Amino acid sequence: MGDSTLKSPPSMVEGKLDMEQLQIKDFTAESSILEQPSTLFPKITGKIGDLVKDYNYTLYKLREETGTDTSPTAQNLDTILKLIGTVKLHGAHADIVIHSDNTMQLQSRNVTGLSREKDLYNIAKSILPLEAEVLDLKKRYRERFMELNPGVEIKEEFSTIIAGEWIGPGIQKGVAISDLPRKYFVILSVSINNAWLPNEPYADIHNEAVGIYNISRGGFYHEELVFNDVKRSREKLHAHTLAVEKECPFAKTFGISGVGEGIVWKAEHPLGSDARFWLKTKGLQHQVTNTEKLKNKPGGTELENAKNFAEAAVTVNRLEQGWAYLEEMGIERDMKGIGAFMKWVIHDVEVEERTEIEEMLINQALLKKTMTAMCKSWYMKRLDQM
Repeated sequence: MGDSTLKSPPSMVEGKLDMEQLQIKDFTAESSILEQPSTLFPKITGKIGDLVKDYNYTLYKLREETGTDTSPTAQNLDTILKLIGTVKLHGAHADIVIHSDNTMQLQSRNVTGLSREKDLYNIAKSILPLEAEVLDLKKRYRERFMELNPGVEIKEEFSTIIAGEWIGPGIQKGVAISDLPRKYFVILSVSINNAWLPNEPYADIHNEAVGIYNISRGGFYHEELVFNDVKRSREKLHAHTLAVEKECPFAKTFGISGVGEGIVWKAEHPLGSDARFWLKTKGLQHQVTNTEKLKNKPGGTELENAKNFAEAAVTVNRLEQGWAYLEEMGIERDMKGIGAFMKWVIHDVEVEERTEIEEMLINQALLKKTMTAMCKSWYMKRLDQM
């Protein structure tokens, strides 16, 4: 990581972002490219196409700042991104947000203020009593950060975020980590100065004695995303992912054999400090979409295409996520909750499948109408099973 006081944007080398000169500042809230910072953990794309598009757009904006004329849709086919992967755990996401005065705030993916009274999985009940241990983790991360980045100031206006996964019995089904003897908090990523740190240099920071583990326990994966051979890159990532699904490396360290969920890939730093350049790959049992398989199929009518897309995007796994969202938000799962359920599922599809929707020219009005009918039918059947 470089000097955060650098004022100029990163230089270009043969049409690519110069990784050696790219600075953290260019991917923090100070950059004109990004939105205002949020403590909520970012949504990670499951689409290589989205990552490539974000990379190309970022390059376009940086070139625009330097006065170099280019198109935001230009393909930088000579680009090779080095990716570093860690095991994706199927639990309940939870973050520990530590403010400058060392007060702690717990949050889930959707709820910014978990408490003993408002907490579906009793995360707060387990983590809040560990204040001294959590503050020690903050201290160790900051000390390591200063060692690795001499001369870089830690900006107190940005909270330290220890993002993790709450795993163990009673949280999820069908994965090996559900057979752990108790619930654990696993550190996935840490943010300092509103930028996510690389995992490997901080792999030894944890406190297993109190149930706080580091995702590094499951090992690291190294691959490349080659822009001019995305198909081959996807195959390599998929091979690693299927191996994790067959045997979860994280659970295996506890002597437990069984199914894993997938892998989270992050671009090599400093680019990886921005979650837009992360990618999640899931095993077949945990995929929430099959829309990419439609790309090579012959086109039909607008209605037929919208119906086929909806059937590929609104999978049982995605519907179950929407069902779980209602429980997390305290929304009664009855007929009054059907609106919130449909809104969540449809929005999730529109966000995660945006590239495919555009590329396949899917009529969004027809798609939304079809998805609404599918969600209503599934929800009604789910209510009957209660």
